[in-house]
Amino acid sequence: MADVKISGMTPGTALTGAELFESVQTAATVSLTAPQLKAYTNQSGYTYNVPIAGFSLTIGAAIQVLVLNPAGVLATGTIIFPVAPLDGDQVRISTTQTITALTLTPSGTQTIANAVTTLAGNGFVAYLYSTAQNKWFRVG
Repeated sequence: MADVKISGMTPGTALTGAELFESVQTAATVSLTAPQLKAYTNQSGYTYNVPIAGFSLTIGAAIQVLVLNPAGVLATGTIIFPVAPLDGDQVRISTTQTITALTLTPSGTQTIANAVTTLAGNGFVAYLYSTAQNKWFRVG
């Protein structure tokens, strides 16, 4: 992508991940990569959902927390991880009710290490993505 101002981009334009964003700090210009910019801004998005039995939810881009608040215990459910995570992205999943048979599904060729298969009421789990391994690692 040639020198393009963000304000001049068409909404929904996909970035390659190799773009550099210029920032002027104390009369010095520095270039930041997308992961550096994300870390600096420390985005914190979340999704709240009231799932029903047999639910299937996909965690969207820039979503770090998925809050599930079902009306009661759920027998089954599936959560699909983000499609294009950045290195160091984290996903936390919490639930107010037990999900007896939970399936965590990676996107594309990603894998999930130590994927939980159930979540207790008022429980949570957290994963961190590593680009080098193309894998989500359980961190909580």
